[in-house]
Amino acid sequence: MREYAAIIVGGGASGLFCALRLAEAGVTDVLLLERNDRLGRKLSATGNGQGNVTNAHMGAEHYFTDAPDAVVSVLDRFGKDDLLRELTSLGGLFEADEVGRVYPTSRQAASVTDLLRFALEGRVEVRLGARVRSARRSGGKFFVQTEGEEFCARSLALACGGRAAPHFGTAGDGYALARAFGHTVTPLRPSLVQLKTEQARIRGLKGVRADCAVRIVGSPVCMRGDLLFTDYGVSGDAIFRISAFCGEGDVLSVDFLPGRAAGEVERLLRAKAARYPAMRKEDLLRGVVNSSVGKCLTKYSANADFSQFQAQNTAERGKIRKNMDDLARLAHSVKDFRLPVVGTLGFDYAQVTKGGVPLAEVDEGLMSLRADGLYLLGELLNVDGECGGYNLQWAFSCGAVAADAIAGREYAHR
Repeated sequence: MREYAAIIVGGGASGLFCALRLAEAGVTDVLLLERNDRLGRKLSATGNGQGNVTNAHMGAEHYFTDAPDAVVSVLDRFGKDDLLRELTSLGGLFEADEVGRVYPTSRQAASVTDLLRFALEGRVEVRLGARVRSARRSGGKFFVQTEGEEFCARSLALACGGRAAPHFGTAGDGYALARAFGHTVTPLRPSLVQLKTEQARIRGLKGVRADCAVRIVGSPVCMRGDLLFTDYGVSGDAIFRISAFCGEGDVLSVDFLPGRAAGEVERLLRAKAARYPAMRKEDLLRGVVNSSVGKCLTKYSANADFSQFQAQNTAERGKIRKNMDDLARLAHSVKDFRLPVVGTLGFDYAQVTKGGVPLAEVDEGLMSLRADGLYLLGELLNVDGECGGYNLQWAFSCGAVAADAIAGREYAHR
């Protein structure tokens, strides 16, 4: 049986980048095992297919983890600038949008996959359609069993992805492989995902899109951006980003006019009502919000309790009373439309997995503290980032850091 320097399980962002960095370091006897029929399926769909590879505002504060200092360490050793230099050297061009999301100028995620794939051709052995069934360590070496063959290596890197988006082949197999080596796995849940909400309050809004500020009631978390109403609840950029912070049992507060104070909206409605005394309340909101939204807000305002309204300032909050008149209630419904969250669409629709192997179980080179020579990368670890390129940066950074560690072991072996 041929002995490889390293076997990498998973041909996604982490695995591809780890293989590339090993090849660049002169470690060429590397085997990359990918269960799909092509490399980088999920990578080719990232950023709504446009390839949001990192963020101009990169920093550890944008990640959720059990060990923030370890995230800082990884990003310090291979960060945003390092990634863009590497990808640019492979022939790509990249630029940031107005909020810092960095894309290839082609605006095609598949072109990022192609850059890595072309760079690996002839340098690393790749086996497609190779689903790993088990892995064990014996005599200081790793033995990896696929459905039809066994392979041997001095180092093993698990870059299998999490449980999110299983249609890309990320079924969570890597967690079982990690457990087989004695690792623990924290509870897993979907993140960066659409939210299911109470239906009665949004009936008639399916397909309506609005620029909103969305808050979690009782939390300082607020996201400004696109909100899309659906037949199950809410989606859109603001929802994907806020889903990292909330789940079943939380309540969202939607502000349809984040640039206007409730008092300003109320004055507008009173002036319009004075001019058109016979106008229906829902029509008072025409020209202010989407007409379908106006109908829902009119119904909502008749029964909502605004005593806990999230006013923009203390003076405004002090004016809010439970016995507000209809126009005041209508104005405040525009600013504080509450939606109870009843769940998410689950892993099938999530972009990333929250949870994984604790960072306390790997060293600074992402090598397992349970099995010498085993490396855990990317989404397998208990690290997930906010929406906007942070998760893909983590994947690339893990690949680079692990490759450096594996290469160091190989130099010592030689």
